[in-house]
Amino acid sequence: MPDRTAAEPLTLAVTRAARAVTARVELLLKAEGFSLDQWLVVEALAGRHGLAMLDLAAETMTTGPTLTRVVDRLVANAVVYREVDQHDRRKVRVYLSTRGRAAYRRIAARIDAVERELLDRTGDPDATLALLGKLAAQSGPAAQRDERDERGERDERGERDERGERDERGGLPTGAD
Repeated sequence: MPDRTAAEPLTLAVTRAARAVTARVELLLKAEGFSLDQWLVVEALAGRHGLAMLDLAAETMTTGPTLTRVVDRLVANAVVYREVDQHDRRKVRVYLSTRGRAAYRRIAARIDAVERELLDRTGDPDATLALLGKLAAQSGPAAQRDERDERGERDERGERDERGERDERGGLPTGAD
């Protein structure tokens, strides 16, 4: 077992903390008829005039199929609605309905109180949030792309074979035809 300066591994500590926070928030949300995934969608839409599904997926860290099911449920409950994007008819945008805005206003303050209570227990809420933000930024999609680029796993079009090499035909791995 490698020597560690912390009492427990970072992965375990962060997972334990995330589960503790989400358990408290989920109790509150369940009483309001929302799941955590549904709340993340409502929260993402609250300060915006609609989002495309792709942007909503990035904002909520939810995969496409799961997000579709979550949004379908929110549409069925009249919390959000969908419209075709005015500028790009291939895109669908999701908007918070009047009912969704009322739910957001009702629930957000209560969630904020729970989060504030948990953060206050850390002794330095601002530093805690700053540290979590740094960890998230270092492991998010942009950081992962940068790491792959540094290792040479992508070419200018983002294509590489399993060995990180392009073949002579311009990008297809040998034997892939």
